Amino acid sequence: MDAAERHVLDAVPVGLQIWEATGDDPRALTLRYVNSAASREAGFDLEPLVGRTDLEIFPAARFGPMPMHTVALRQQEATLEFNYGGDDQLGDSWWELKITPLGGRKILVAIRNVTEAKQAERGLRDSERLNRSIVAGLQEGVIVADTEARIVLANAAAEKLLGVDELAGRALSGVPVDVLDDHGHLLTDERLPLKRALRGEAVRGEIVRFVRPDGTLLWIETSANPLVDEDGGVRGAVASYDDVTARVERDRRTRHEADTDPLTGLANRRALERTLGAALMRAQARERCVAVLMLDLNGFKAVNDRHGHAAGDEALREVARRLRRCVRERDLVARLGGDEFVVVLTDLGADAAVDTVERVRAALAEPIAVDHGTDVELRAAIGVAGFPADAATVADLLSVADRAMYAAKASRTLQ
Repeated sequence: MDAAERHVLDAVPVGLQIWEATGDDPRALTLRYVNSAASREAGFDLEPLVGRTDLEIFPAARFGPMPMHTVALRQQEATLEFNYGGDDQLGDSWWELKITPLGGRKILVAIRNVTEAKQAERGLRDSERLNRSIVAGLQEGVIVADTEARIVLANAAAEKLLGVDELAGRALSGVPVDVLDDHGHLLTDERLPLKRALRGEAVRGEIVRFVRPDGTLLWIETSANPLVDEDGGVRGAVASYDDVTARVERDRRTRHEADTDPLTGLANRRALERTLGAALMRAQARERCVAVLMLDLNGFKAVNDRHGHAAGDEALREVARRLRRCVRERDLVARLGGDEFVVVLTDLGADAAVDTVERVRAALAEPIAVDHGTDVELRAAIGVAGFPADAATVADLLSVADRAMYAAKASRTLQ
């Protein structure tokens, strides 16, 4: 916080503090800022306490109905009272804390000595005025909307994240930013976090995607809370926005790498078992069928022996490409290792797998170019198992398909 901002905040005649939930102790809040009015209210200089925790500052405090750290973690507005007794400086006194979440595990506290029960209206008014000053300096984007779904306050961070200047005064429906859920579906108006908060709902850490006016996309973690008056009525809502694009894309890359065969780019066994399990549950609920094709290549060892492992790898990649072309987008092709592949066909009617089996056989019958144009031929033994006719679990279905494949090899019906 720069000197100009501190000068403005120090001029506000209400005791104000900014606390942040940090460190290893989830019960502790760290004091980040106090203005001069807070020191006057307490009767001694609070500035030396900046950087210390509430557990250190208020060891004798008795909070009710909940401590400040609970409010900070829940990120909800609240008014708390606490009693502080047995101290030479504060004596046996009662204090009122008006707590407003600022996002990023920070809270703004308007503190008032209510031992003499006065200044309630002025404290609330000045707290709201200070909110505007504090919000402007936050790294998180913050937007405050009124009950008419019109933006009354937006800081520079929010305008930068949305790629829109001068948000204040706009209707939420007039902000030219599409908001998508984590599956890429456009959020309808009633599902927007800030609109939900205007209806009284608290939204916690929801991941959405912004499509900005210039076409760029950002992953955003957003929280939104209703602003409630003393009678419990919603008088507006506040939302915070944090750019988590780097984190989300890193996590997605990690998950993709964990589920992918590095040579062919197909699903690996881990992804196969998870996807097949989900497909079986859907098929059972919809009374549909699932088919598993287990494939073992014939002649692959000869390709490695004659042309080298690089040629063998290229042959496997070409087999993967052909198998993908044989199935629908919702089906799955996986490589178990070596020259074993699995195809999962989902949401089928009875006997619908037959056409796919024939397409696979025809695709693999075509010669494969390796080693600078040399053609090789790879046929496959194919074993087929279906749900619900042959098995009902992932392990059993794969086992039945595997046995069928080896039976095909044994009977020399290689395709």
